[in-house]
Amino acid sequence: MSYLGKNNVRIALGALGLLGALFTVAWVPLACMALLAVRFRAWEVLGIGLLVDFLWLPTGSFFFPLPLFTIAGIVLVWGLEPLRTEFLISE
Repeated sequence: MSYLGKNNVRIALGALGLLGALFTVAWVPLACMALLAVRFRAWEVLGIGLLVDFLWLPTGSFFFPLPLFTIAGIVLVWGLEPLRTEFLISE
């Protein structure tokens, strides 16, 4: 896959994740975050997770005080780094 094709896929997944955070259910941005984190060193995963938390996290709730999507983004980006370096060709 060419470098331009890689960038197009990354941009498309990032845009789908951002639009999914705004207009769709929560699993769409989560799926985009996972796909981005598996294939790329995608720091936009953290931005998408933060946006979802700001938009959808209930404020003042005792049961959901944690920013779950931001934590999931951190785990995906830094937790999958050894997997990316082991199995994928470096960029």
